[in-house]
Amino acid sequence: MKSFFKRSAISIIVLGITSSAYAAVSGNNNLWPPHLSGAFIGVEGLNLRPMNGDIDYVTTFPTNFPSSSNGGFYTRSVSPSYDWAWRVFAGVKFTENDDLTLSWMSLSTSDHDAISPQGLFNGIGLSVARWLDGENDWNNINGRVTFDLDDAYAVWGHSIRFNNPWSVRFAAGLEYAKLDSKLSVTANDTRQGLPNIGFESHSNTKGIGPRVEFNMAYQLPYNFALFGKTNAALFYSSREVSIDPVLVSTTDLDNRTFVFSSTDFPHRHVVIPKFGMRLGASYSYVWGQAGAEGMPCRTTTLTVDAGWQVESYIHAIERPNDGFFSETNPPRLLQQSVSADFATTKTSNFSDQGLFIGISLGTDWV
Repeated sequence: MKSFFKRSAISIIVLGITSSAYAAVSGNNNLWPPHLSGAFIGVEGLNLRPMNGDIDYVTTFPTNFPSSSNGGFYTRSVSPSYDWAWRVFAGVKFTENDDLTLSWMSLSTSDHDAISPQGLFNGIGLSVARWLDGENDWNNINGRVTFDLDDAYAVWGHSIRFNNPWSVRFAAGLEYAKLDSKLSVTANDTRQGLPNIGFESHSNTKGIGPRVEFNMAYQLPYNFALFGKTNAALFYSSREVSIDPVLVSTTDLDNRTFVFSSTDFPHRHVVIPKFGMRLGASYSYVWGQAGAEGMPCRTTTLTVDAGWQVESYIHAIERPNDGFFSETNPPRLLQQSVSADFATTKTSNFSDQGLFIGISLGTDWV
């Protein structure tokens, strides 16, 4: 008899649990498939400084070389400045905690540096301009570097909100990046009397690959918040590298025409990792919170955020490193039928860092 009542009690408990679970699932079956719960759109201004480890354009000798004990040489590079870029983003929200976000960022910069060394070695300034013959006495050396970056991604994110002020968001998707860079070096030959001789190096890289994100936010009183955001991507990329003469032809004292020739390196496929981080603060203004009884509240949120960002693309830029030229008469200039052979190339990282400030509008009126 006891076993009968025991089995009956267990059966009733199991039946009750099963009925509750079924009721919970059937009562909330409108949550799957995911239903649209909101949308957002925003724009950002970014004041970024591009950085690259391969923008040297000349090596110079100090004016006290070679008689002083302080004699020696140093290499000068272009120093990029801060430039404004922009980013636009938009997306939709699902089931309150999920989002689909699209983003596009564009940065275009151009920076210049010049030097005209005056030395005391036979009354001529000594300098070695990059990619030009070091035996010549180059003067009025100019270096210019440009960076053009377009970066776009689409990710699916999921947010987790705790009872305390902390919240986190995970996201994954695809990212596309295109990075074009150009470094030009020109100079005047004080012995040959040849103006604006030089080379222009091109590095064009584009790739696509997976992207992941991890964001964390801490809510403060009065709708303020602090946040930290990190992201990483791995691009399968194609890259084209070339170097071209700045001046197609020059004429020497004997009225014979000579040219520098172009060099196109083999097309290559590379893998480029990318890492990014943001730290900042935001303020949100919410209105439209009041709703009819029994109806969900409809809200619209205006958010302003600002902070500092850092991004780095590993081995994203490739330039010719060393080269040698066939000797002609006069030497150090190339006849039209003779080609220059640049033996090696060098890869370097590209990064940007700077201030961002943005505004976004979000609503659950969908």
